[in-house]
Amino acid sequence: MKCQKCHYDNPEGMKFCGECGAKLEALCPKCDFANPTTFKFCGECGHPLVNTTAPLPQEPSLDDKFSKITKYLPEGLAEKILSQKDKIEGERKQVTVMFCDMAGFTPLVEKLGPEKGYTIMDQVYEILIHKVHDYQGTVNEMTGDGIMALFGAPIAIEDAPQRAIRASLAIHREMAKFNDEIEELFVINIKMRIGIHTGQVVVGTLGNDLRVEFKAVGDTVNIASRIESLALPGTTYIGEETFKLTEGFFRFEALGEKKIRGKEENIKIYQAIAPSTSRTRFDVSAERGLAPFVGRERELALLMEGFERAKEGHGQAFSIVSEAGIGKSRLLYEFRKKLSSENVTFLEGRCLSYSNRVAYHPIIDIMKANVDIREDDKDSVIRDKVKRGLELLEIDEASTMPYLLELLSVKDSGFDKVQMSPDAKKNRIMEVIKLFTLKGSRIRPVITAYEDLHWADKSSEEVLKSILESIPGSRVLMIFTYRPDFVHTWGGKSYHNQVNLNRLSNRECLTMVTNLLRTKKVDHEIEELILEKAEGVPFYIEEMVKSLNDLNVIERKQEVCRLVKGFKSVAIPSTIQGVIMARVDSLP
Repeated sequence: MKCQKCHYDNPEGMKFCGECGAKLEALCPKCDFANPTTFKFCGECGHPLVNTTAPLPQEPSLDDKFSKITKYLPEGLAEKILSQKDKIEGERKQVTVMFCDMAGFTPLVEKLGPEKGYTIMDQVYEILIHKVHDYQGTVNEMTGDGIMALFGAPIAIEDAPQRAIRASLAIHREMAKFNDEIEELFVINIKMRIGIHTGQVVVGTLGNDLRVEFKAVGDTVNIASRIESLALPGTTYIGEETFKLTEGFFRFEALGEKKIRGKEENIKIYQAIAPSTSRTRFDVSAERGLAPFVGRERELALLMEGFERAKEGHGQAFSIVSEAGIGKSRLLYEFRKKLSSENVTFLEGRCLSYSNRVAYHPIIDIMKANVDIREDDKDSVIRDKVKRGLELLEIDEASTMPYLLELLSVKDSGFDKVQMSPDAKKNRIMEVIKLFTLKGSRIRPVITAYEDLHWADKSSEEVLKSILESIPGSRVLMIFTYRPDFVHTWGGKSYHNQVNLNRLSNRECLTMVTNLLRTKKVDHEIEELILEKAEGVPFYIEEMVKSLNDLNVIERKQEVCRLVKGFKSVAIPSTIQGVIMARVDSLP
């Protein structure tokens, strides 16, 4: 019989502990009532009593911890990382570091006992690891009651700070569900504290277990750890650099300046509350106000010509292809603006950098937009909206509703009751989506824009191919945007055209700079600096100009913008670094 006070393992039949003299009792895990050691059920509430004679479990060893980390790694990621080991070691990277630990872990173990405490922690680890991997982070370390995770190392990824925050919010949501599951058994409420910080590090060594050791450059890791120690249970706190890189993507609460151990100056801390409606860099830019549209007149004209053909019943498709930041989303935005007076259904679906493991992600976007489903709509509301959509399009409800509800993650969709093979169900989902598009085009022309297909999942690609093959003779215009490394599977079609966006010319770049600075002219130094650093990429131009403004190194004299005296150069803005490094790390 194990003593609840000192955990000494006493022989069976003892009434008092032979080590400390405490009375031996079987505490109920639900109500904490002290029962006689012979009871199998609690005399106070009737809850089953655990086997207190089981051996005391040990905290997992370091090898066990890393075995657990690698067990849940996405397929192929470990091999990809280790294949680049020589390139990664010694490399300077911008990394977002997340520390996450369980609030009140020690009292929890004291209350439940080590056996149940470590059993629960094992399940918590699984949640944490899965959510980090969902956003393509890597777990670098497992502490006694939490983890340290990296976003942007060992492999660089785009939107690393944003992914870290999304992972943290997902962890909080998942822990709330976990609490609901275990509350009746253990009467506990587990909450995580999370701290996130972004900064420069130099990768030291990369072990075969994927653990990264950092060289002493900066204090990104230490600050992230200190921020986590400030966080309240159930919250995510972030540093100022992470805030700057994610502002507009989330709702934040500014918590003011806080004293951080080991830092002379206080640092600004923010609490991440929830995602905003903006999901892409372009969304955020559009909310802040876009610079005047520069160039792309020919490409815009091509899209307009395609729309006119589609409007006449000759279905069309366009692929807009370019590197990151060249202006795919802006061209699409301007095209939509140009159609504002047309009676047309314009629907957009987006693939996101962290969504390529979510089946049908852009298709779901399109469906939600089609029947006006909002993020906070309850299942009953979604069901009603889908039903009204089917009635409007005169589509049979019985043969289509279960598939659409399943696609939209509505509970009790009826999908599981359909007697079909998995492949047949998948084919039926494609047919229903295609039917929705084609039927809609009989009411008015339909334009469906699918953005960033380089992040698309395979299921979405199959659906798009199926729809594309069915649009000749319909009033449908399909638009795809993607980067050059994406290879589509739908082959050559006479009604499919590819529009390649090139970098801006020097003249167009300088026009954009003067527009952004709201001036008629910039001096030669600014021209050279922007042209050299931005290399004709509109996104880079915007970020470079913003960086110069933030540094207060631009002065205006007689309607001419100049650099202040003594200013030599500007570092690549953090917003650009993630994009560049992700591209570098993706090279063979």
